[in-house]
Amino acid sequence: MSVEYSYSEITTAKDGNKIPLCKNISSSQEISLHSKYNPIREAEAFAANIDTNCLFFVILGLAGGYHVKKIIEKCPEAKILAVEISKPSIDFLMGIPVVKELSKNKNIHITDIEHLGEKLLALYKPAIHGNLMLLSLRQWETIFPKEAEICRSKINQTIKLLAADYSVQSHFGKIWQKNIISNLSVAEKTKSFQDVKKDISLQTHKTAAIIAAGPSLDENIKRLRSNRNAYFIIATDTAFSSLTKQGIQSDAVVSIDGQMISHQHYMEQIPKSTLYVFDLCASSPAVRKVLGTTDNVIFAETGHPLAQYASMFTGKRNFMHLEAGSGTVTIAAANLATTLGFSKIEFFGADFSYIDGRPYCRGTYLETQFHSKSTKFDTAEKLYSAIMYRTPVIKISENKITTEILNAYKDSLADFMKHRNKNIQDGLQPGRFDFKNFKLTYCNDLRNAFKSEDNIDEASFAFTTLLPLCAKIGKGSAFLAYLKTLRYTERI
Repeated sequence: MSVEYSYSEITTAKDGNKIPLCKNISSSQEISLHSKYNPIREAEAFAANIDTNCLFFVILGLAGGYHVKKIIEKCPEAKILAVEISKPSIDFLMGIPVVKELSKNKNIHITDIEHLGEKLLALYKPAIHGNLMLLSLRQWETIFPKEAEICRSKINQTIKLLAADYSVQSHFGKIWQKNIISNLSVAEKTKSFQDVKKDISLQTHKTAAIIAAGPSLDENIKRLRSNRNAYFIIATDTAFSSLTKQGIQSDAVVSIDGQMISHQHYMEQIPKSTLYVFDLCASSPAVRKVLGTTDNVIFAETGHPLAQYASMFTGKRNFMHLEAGSGTVTIAAANLATTLGFSKIEFFGADFSYIDGRPYCRGTYLETQFHSKSTKFDTAEKLYSAIMYRTPVIKISENKITTEILNAYKDSLADFMKHRNKNIQDGLQPGRFDFKNFKLTYCNDLRNAFKSEDNIDEASFAFTTLLPLCAKIGKGSAFLAYLKTLRYTERI
């Protein structure tokens, strides 16, 4: 990064406190980033009007740290991320006693601009911290205006990512938490991934057909049927019932949706020879319905922190990890194919668009549901239109439209396929999941992380398992989420 100024000297203010100077590289002019008379009084003015209820601050400009110290004194429970130009600048400023003191505070984190985005992503938890407050040391921004703009851009990009994730978590946080614990309680009845992979290894010379429920499946299903023996069919849950109704049995079906409605995918038939792959977040009623017919079931995790904890609590992975992009079951199905050892993959019905006024192929549970509710005033077509036009659409051609979300899913799948061989994993724990041991370990870890409402170890793995639930409950809900999860886990 090219800058006009750089830290050059640590000098002493009139009140005896150390302050840093910056020198202009061209003119050699030196500028102080704090008052040369009383930097502490200046820092008090900086912190005078802040919202003391705020729990997360980003401060552009660490400099001598006096302003940062005043904020943490006013908001001792808050987290502060202080940003500086570069790592050498941070090292230089460590020569100031206040900065050195701040670096030892567990609630204060210091980063350079290069690592700002990833540091913010790791530290800022909207469900816990609420709104973020951005502050800037005036003199720092005056001499580093371009760098300040880069910081703001990085912060905005990171917040957009967090906001999208937070929105999903705030909607599904409670459902996921209950589903995971409920599903873990029946995990001992499922098969191990190693056994399943061994059974399927004789078929990996085939092409893995990934079946999504897009409208084009109605036409392409003919090719699938006529070449059935050449394919190992991995259906998404929505496409599963459609294939079954048309007499095509899936070799495997993948489900990641946590909503109760997902059990309707399994209302038709549940062939015992089909492999059923459920995300731990998936609908618990759907899992139990399938397990009532067959044990040909395996669990996976797609990134929920509680599912990851359950997978790794013994120190070795208990469940396979499936990439799901931004929550796309089609990607999860493709990742399953790769993990099972299939090198050739072909997609059917992965349209990521609406074709001829239809969001899905024929035979999905929505078709049955919508036609049963259809009246003269609320036709099935009207109900389908409500799905397609709930967000602004983008016209592709005369008979095809899409949305920003569907385009994002499409890009996510393309990115996964480009790097899919990097997602192959081995070393899963052999045998079946020990729920009793998990339950004991998890409850103990939760209690250790939550000594009291005011003494919480936010760095612990057990704490992170509660973040999606916190998003559902709201700001400052960590202790409540802990109590709810602990009681539910102990009771199940």
